[in-house]
Amino acid sequence: MIYITGDTHGDIERFNDKALKKLTSNDMIIVCGDFGFIWQGGDKERKMLKTLAKKKYTIAFVDGSHENFGRLRSFAVEQWNGGTIHRIANNVIHLMRGQYYTIEGKTVFTMGGGESEESELQGEDVWTGGSLPDKSELVMGAANIDIHGGKVDVIISHEPSSKIKSILSDQDLLGTMSKINALNAFLEQLSQNVEYKKWFFGSFHIDKRITSKITAVYTDFIPLTLEE
Repeated sequence: MIYITGDTHGDIERFNDKALKKLTSNDMIIVCGDFGFIWQGGDKERKMLKTLAKKKYTIAFVDGSHENFGRLRSFAVEQWNGGTIHRIANNVIHLMRGQYYTIEGKTVFTMGGGESEESELQGEDVWTGGSLPDKSELVMGAANIDIHGGKVDVIISHEPSSKIKSILSDQDLLGTMSKINALNAFLEQLSQNVEYKKWFFGSFHIDKRITSKITAVYTDFIPLTLEE
């Protein structure tokens, strides 16, 4: 079974949830960005990654806006289930931007990246320098969708489309994070032109079903089913 959750921000306690103790090697958790365990290195971080590596299940994540992108890019790239990943540990993988995977019989498109209001206040090497996808990553994503006939079962992103971001802004759920960026615009085009069944995104630290297909996720662990 695949489970979807939101931003973990390097909080190891999120993986000590009682609900996860029943998971086996046949299960997977996908984090919708801001994974946070690939940060500044050091003993504490290595210890936490070793703890995650001991979990029976697979932990996969798209990147968000709060990542150390330099460190993330330093991991080996390999092919996995039809797309490319960074292999962090045997059971911990980074689902790269614009990739199309087949996981447990479901097709999954991933587009990480995001923009933080805090980015201008932080070190360029950690917070920016790749927090938003570049043109080549967006083009690759569009091409991968086209190759598969404009259809996918599940979309996993960190940020939402422009329309959904505007809806959340109107509901006053975003605070100062209502700026529409190029990634939101790309995801809006995706929402209009791609046939999909479910879409999950993180970023805004809320657990909320936006529509029958689209869900904002934070601390929930949502079993992935394609039924409405």
